[in-house]
Amino acid sequence: MRPRLGQSSSIHPFSSCHGSVTHDSLTSAVCDNSVTQSAFAVEVGFGYPSVVPVALPTKTKPSMRSIHRSLFAGSLIGCLSAHAGNETTTTSEPSDASTATGLLLGKLSGKDSWDRAWSVFTLYKDEHNPVLQEFALQGRYQAQWAAGESSTEDFEQAGKGEFIGSEIESRRARLGFKSKWFEDWKFEGQIDVDADFENEAGESEFYRDIYDLYLTYAPSNAFNVSLGKTKAKFTREQEISSKEILTIERSGLSNALFPGELTGVWVNGKGLGGHWLYELGVYGNDRQREFSEFNDGAIILGKIGYDYSKLAGFDAAVVSLQYMHNTDPGVQYASSTWSGSASPSFTDSIALTNDITEGRFGLVTDVVYAFGFEGTATQKGAPVAINQSDVFGISVIPSYYLTDDLQVVGRVQVATSDGPDGLKSPGRYDEASLLPTGGDAKGNSFISTYLGLNYYIYGHKLKLMSGLEYTHLGGGDYDGTTFYAGLRAYF
Repeated sequence: MRPRLGQSSSIHPFSSCHGSVTHDSLTSAVCDNSVTQSAFAVEVGFGYPSVVPVALPTKTKPSMRSIHRSLFAGSLIGCLSAHAGNETTTTSEPSDASTATGLLLGKLSGKDSWDRAWSVFTLYKDEHNPVLQEFALQGRYQAQWAAGESSTEDFEQAGKGEFIGSEIESRRARLGFKSKWFEDWKFEGQIDVDADFENEAGESEFYRDIYDLYLTYAPSNAFNVSLGKTKAKFTREQEISSKEILTIERSGLSNALFPGELTGVWVNGKGLGGHWLYELGVYGNDRQREFSEFNDGAIILGKIGYDYSKLAGFDAAVVSLQYMHNTDPGVQYASSTWSGSASPSFTDSIALTNDITEGRFGLVTDVVYAFGFEGTATQKGAPVAINQSDVFGISVIPSYYLTDDLQVVGRVQVATSDGPDGLKSPGRYDEASLLPTGGDAKGNSFISTYLGLNYYIYGHKLKLMSGLEYTHLGGGDYDGTTFYAGLRAYF
């Protein structure tokens, strides 16, 4: 059961509304009465039909107890609001009980058994309620396995994540909620879960960190403003949610320029002049377990896009120009129980992206240039010297549905740097073969090719993925092939 032809479940980078064609960031969740987050974040999806919501920042780090209380309170408020919408004394149009659905009302929705099964996560939904239109649970689980052979050493898995047994990696596990209030407001959040119930210090733990938590005000498609913690997305590949990416892992160049889940404020919109999309966001550069402390510089992310689908006669087509400025490259926060990845070691980055869909065919392209940084950065409390050269790269991802349920996906990524060690081996699992032998994981160029098959059981909400990737690191020690297999599910 693949996504409808011409309409990917991802949202365009500049929007906040999920369900828009092929793009995960540009669509506003409120613009189409959906509570799904847009992919264009700054998390604003630039250039695509949606706008991104934001998490509420705070300097107080919540405990697990406070998170549980918040979720319980949100559910309780949803119930009370649903009741309030039915009061005959309200000045707004009262909610007709027959239009309300949701698990709390014992009324599931959907056209088939799959739809009805997934609708159990919608606790309450009624577009006629003037206060609360929707309150739902959300989450995702992704498990995968990888094995390969290389010029240095064969490997199986990389030991980077939580594991089921000794070989199956729990790649992502998240739980949260999403809601829509007063027609124009959206509030949602998720936590990362320790799938093996153990933190980095070896202590028993379920909650790992706040993945996102933000509030969005969207009075129109042309203007959405969000505040909170969200995933800052640079390049089209990062704008597409991990729920809907077509390859098991994103490209190495895209990951090298990823700033992380950050706290900030952003605005975005679509439909200006019928074709234009935009996004602008400012975020604290310190990637924290909860919210930024705003003491390590800032990430400034801007995007402008143009929807040319009607002009070209495609189902969907958006081109965008993206710019990211990093005031403190390389900074990294860590504690005894948690550590985030370092901020990209580049001062300025520019990306030209294009995303098209026509019938069964899709094509995503990123062309990127990043300006390197030489200096000192604070990483895990200590000063670290950084000597990062400029980098240029291209990533091309074509896809085609062989049947309604089976999709073939390819990817070619090529990158080069000015310096001898400006690039790192791009694969998540490559180091499994390099580190045991003391191999060099850095070089001045790389080329990587990927070919995979995806089988859609229930669209992107439940699918099987597989892929074979070959990577050559010029000036380094890696030359090898990796096979991936994975299960992806979300609600």
